[in-house]
Amino acid sequence: MSLLRKLFKPFMVVAPYVFRNSQTVAYPTERLIFHERFRGRHKFYFDRCISCNTCARVCPCNSIKLVEVEGREGKYPQIDYQTCSLCGYCVEFCPKNALEFTDLVEFSETDRSKLVYSPERLTEVPDIKEILPMLKRRTETYLTETEMKYRKVEDV
Repeated sequence: MSLLRKLFKPFMVVAPYVFRNSQTVAYPTERLIFHERFRGRHKFYFDRCISCNTCARVCPCNSIKLVEVEGREGKYPQIDYQTCSLCGYCVEFCPKNALEFTDLVEFSETDRSKLVYSPERLTEVPDIKEILPMLKRRTETYLTETEMKYRKVEDV
């Protein structure tokens, strides 16, 4: 009897999980809808920035440098996403809300120098369909009493 119990014990542990819903999202054809406070890529607003250097001073990773922009007075933030931890200090401490987070997390590049975003590049937030042309649907998470589940929200 002990031998049978040892033989079937692993199957009895795994069996309840076989019939549950999937715990993953089929990225890149499915993508999660993130919550409002999610920290993704930054968006920058030239008209709000007063070139106060607060974002660069509070950055614990030294990922932000102020650079001059052709055709504009003052210096504006340039973010190096190789070192940025997306901590949110720059967004939180900006007195004029010139920086904000988006839900874009797709940062993959073949050249590291492309991870340094100039102020002009930070103002342009691409559409998700440009980044993920194979995206078919958006899903969101919700909690039940026992687990987290996913539901389809919209077809793209």
